[in-house]
Amino acid sequence: MNFSRRFDLAAGITVFLVFLITVYLTKNFLNTILLSMVLVFLLRPLYSLFFRLTHRRRISSFFSLLIVFLLILGFLIGITTALLVEMVNLERSGFISGSQITAMIQEIELWAKSSIPAWIYNSIIEMILRYVEEISDIPIAIAKWFLPVLEKGLSSFATNLPVLFAQLVVAIFFTYYVLLDGKEFIAKALDLVPEEKKEIMQIFLRELNIIYNTFFSVYFTTSILSGVMAAIGFSLLGVPYPVLMGGIVAAFTLLPMLGPPFVFVPMALYYIFQGDIILSLVLLVFGVVMLMIVPENIIRPHLAMKTSRIHPTLTLLAYTAPVFVVGVFGVIIGPTLYGFLLAVYRTIVINRRDNPEKDVERDGLEKNQIPFKE
Repeated sequence: MNFSRRFDLAAGITVFLVFLITVYLTKNFLNTILLSMVLVFLLRPLYSLFFRLTHRRRISSFFSLLIVFLLILGFLIGITTALLVEMVNLERSGFISGSQITAMIQEIELWAKSSIPAWIYNSIIEMILRYVEEISDIPIAIAKWFLPVLEKGLSSFATNLPVLFAQLVVAIFFTYYVLLDGKEFIAKALDLVPEEKKEIMQIFLRELNIIYNTFFSVYFTTSILSGVMAAIGFSLLGVPYPVLMGGIVAAFTLLPMLGPPFVFVPMALYYIFQGDIILSLVLLVFGVVMLMIVPENIIRPHLAMKTSRIHPTLTLLAYTAPVFVVGVFGVIIGPTLYGFLLAVYRTIVINRRDNPEKDVERDGLEKNQIPFKE
């Protein structure tokens, strides 16, 4: 091996080691970078709209992020305001008053004494006291288990708060600059690719762009449409804060294994306690049909097939399977990895379709090769 080959090998090993060290040092921000890439794909239509209006990339990128920030801030303020208003209303109405609960218990006790024979009443009271004594240990056991978990969670959150803040800042700036200079960065990266491989690399990047647009845009579009349908339905049913509740449905639709049932089921239970059984049943039927069956089985597969013809099974697998391994961030990591592999597969198929003569030459060489000698 001559000196030039040894130098190239040493340089390659050095670059690879530096790359591994860089990835290790950046591992806490990998999820943040992936989240930023998702935001780039989601904000690109908005960025393009502002760019057509202003013809300034910096202003377009800034206003795209500003609108998202204002929407999130408005959503949080709306939730806080609604909770405060409802707590004040409950307090004024006396619904959570201890005296009202005591009076209700006394009325039940008087009715029981007047309607039930004394020996049956005394047996029931004795049984209830025995069960209450046995059950009273359960809250203590739950508290002993839950309080350390809660304390550990709060302590971990407080400890990681600087890191979370840094990740938020990195996500904002990363998204801003990728929106601003993403095309130039890709163009410069393509200049490093050998000339004979540029065509296949361009095919790969094109397919990757289409697939990621489909995965992320379809996913968030489905969530937004679910929120819109929820807001319209809640408004027609007379549910308070229909727009805010629709926004909550859209947010929960983004979370696999949770989804809209975590919104409409508690609402249905609330109206059962209020005595409105019909509205409760209507809410359950509306939630199951319009917020679960229609989005998951009609809207999302239709959008996925229409944009990039990604099979619904692959879409479901990409968004669901990684969640069981890496948690909520599987919603981002899963489509990223599955989309990458699907882009590789489609690139190979397109390249073979457009260059069949290469396959013929390769097959001819393989047939002429002698695998072994006797």
